[in-house]
Amino acid sequence: MNLLSGMEKFGFSMDGELNILAEEKPKKNEEADKKTVAPVVKQEKDFVLDKKVRCPICDKDFPIKAVLATKLKRLEPDFDLRPNYEHVDKIKYDFNSCPRCGYSALDTTFSKIDTARAKLIRTEFCPSFKPQPNEVLPETYSYEYSIEKFKLALICTMKKRAKMSEKAYVCLKIAWLRRAQLKELEGNKDADPQVIDMVKKEAEGFYAQAYEGFMKAISQETPPYCGMASEAVEYMLANMSVYFKKYDAAMKLIARLIQSPSTSRKLKDKCVDLKDDIIAKAAAEKQ
Repeated sequence: MNLLSGMEKFGFSMDGELNILAEEKPKKNEEADKKTVAPVVKQEKDFVLDKKVRCPICDKDFPIKAVLATKLKRLEPDFDLRPNYEHVDKIKYDFNSCPRCGYSALDTTFSKIDTARAKLIRTEFCPSFKPQPNEVLPETYSYEYSIEKFKLALICTMKKRAKMSEKAYVCLKIAWLRRAQLKELEGNKDADPQVIDMVKKEAEGFYAQAYEGFMKAISQETPPYCGMASEAVEYMLANMSVYFKKYDAAMKLIARLIQSPSTSRKLKDKCVDLKDDIIAKAAAEKQ
């Protein structure tokens, strides 16, 4: 008996016995479609969106590219806590730079400028700034483009008498970008050796400036340091101290973190591992 008899008037002719448990077989063209569909390869531009920001110095809106952070997959950070993400180097987008008056800063501090510092930017920075004619916002930011803007941000931090932690953080961002760019260049057999040498020198130079700046900041400023918790900064500095082979400084920072009641258990465990690494490296240096 055909349980669906009478459905012909609606245009459905069901042959055979009804069996709702039977799996529906895909049509041939559907099977072909499944075979030919290529996997979607995500690119940097897929995570970047257009935004507008108002400049607190000249009070004009300007377009920027921003990363949609909610879409990003976070990867393991570098030894000095440099954040890494799949498909995008987010640090390239961590600034705002007004193309009209030139005022540039970290995206987290761009709008947080008081009247006195805004006046310093207008009197000591803007008159010297030369807007670039016909500058077009790129689809995605290159390392050179971002570093150029971060350097403008660094000049602004000096002109507006910013805290040492802000100056150091801008230097650190530039060093991190140069490090990533260096890795990219070293993987390119056609890269210009002179360019590689320049990138390497700038990475080292800005990294040293960042280290000295943050070391001074933790002795003179109260946390947070440019928005970063003291524990994160001190752990980062301990790793940077090891990089510069300043093992005594690294051990002091680690000891302070381990003894501090505000340091999380997870971070204390990392500090213990780093302490063992410092001891081993310091011993190897003496041999």
